[in-house]
Amino acid sequence: MNDKAPVVRTHDVIETFERGNGVVTRLLCNGAICGAQVTTGTTTLPVGRSVARHHHDCDEQIVILAGRAEAEIEGRRFPIGPMEVAFIPEGMVHCFHNVGDEPVLMLFVYDAPEVTRTFADTGETVVHLGAGDRAQPGST
Repeated sequence: MNDKAPVVRTHDVIETFERGNGVVTRLLCNGAICGAQVTTGTTTLPVGRSVARHHHDCDEQIVILAGRAEAEIEGRRFPIGPMEVAFIPEGMVHCFHNVGDEPVLMLFVYDAPEVTRTFADTGETVVHLGAGDRAQPGST
């Protein structure tokens, strides 16, 4: 028998994280919030913006819900648009670039209840959406 309780989270209770340079993330569910074994949420990437190259301690899937982006994975760039998915295995350096003329809205799914991000350029590791988890380290 499952000892987990169902959770319905409405728009008004989902916390918004300002990650600098206009990048906004909303954490939908993770181990602490829902008791889930995955972490899910959305990130909005403004026109012309990118997130810093980084990797995670788990696998990640990104589904583009709106806009046009490029997924940069291990130095190679791949175009990605609405309802297309990028799968990034644990430890692979990646980032996303908004290359279109409207904000990119992406859904992320990590295969872990808690996640870390390690910035490729500095080696700094931060807790996902914790202090220091910026779109670009040092950005406001």
